[in-house]
Amino acid sequence: MSTIITKYSDYVIQSIEFFINAIKTEIDYRDIAGLTNNTVQKINITKQHPLVALRAAELSQNRNADPLRSGLLPAISITPADENDDKGFTLGNSFQPSLITASDITRYKELLNMTDENIQKEVLITKNQIESILAAYKKGVGTIRAQVTGWYMDENLSVSLWTDHPDVDILFSRILDSVMAGISVGIAGNNSPIRNFKYRVTKGLTNFNYGRVLHGTEYAISFTNTYNNYIIFSDDTISGHDFVGTFVSPANSNF
Repeated sequence: MSTIITKYSDYVIQSIEFFINAIKTEIDYRDIAGLTNNTVQKINITKQHPLVALRAAELSQNRNADPLRSGLLPAISITPADENDDKGFTLGNSFQPSLITASDITRYKELLNMTDENIQKEVLITKNQIESILAAYKKGVGTIRAQVTGWYMDENLSVSLWTDHPDVDILFSRILDSVMAGISVGIAGNNSPIRNFKYRVTKGLTNFNYGRVLHGTEYAISFTNTYNNYIIFSDDTISGHDFVGTFVSPANSNF
């Protein structure tokens, strides 16, 4: 009888963090002050839509919301978007469970030395789960194996850019176009970590609700991410309702 030690998941990219980091890295290499004639020194890149942040500032108990609003724009946000009707979900092909090896244990130990936040950027696992795997491996009772179920899943995000000036909106939308191209084909000779990447852009947006004219560009992004579920267990097989059949990860494991 097999004993399940723990279960966890990972993914090729943590979607929102991936796009935030990709955009921030690209912008950090640009001379933003020079490109804007020193009118813009930085641009905020957040998980909260810029207009939501402005609305929150207006609703603040602080009677003078100007200081709260003054540093918000220009801003780029990356947020979840509504799923398309043709959302895809594809399981991988079958394979047999694999042994947990010394190299796997080394990787678990590396994760254990990371912060909880950084662990979860790569793997949805806790330090308690990692310690359980290490303890079972060290104990040496039975054979420690991993069963992986992998699948591809379509995801959708919204990238929103809002500024105080139309020229800044145009400039940053061009920079974002270049970022999207880099993500699509990969950067510095690396293949893109995501599949089927595409986006639809709406430019020339305006908003008059905040005592000034705001200018915006919105990107509707879609792509295919790769996910894996892991069952770590002792001995040779899994029986009963916990798992039926065997599957292979459709991409290299992140863990």
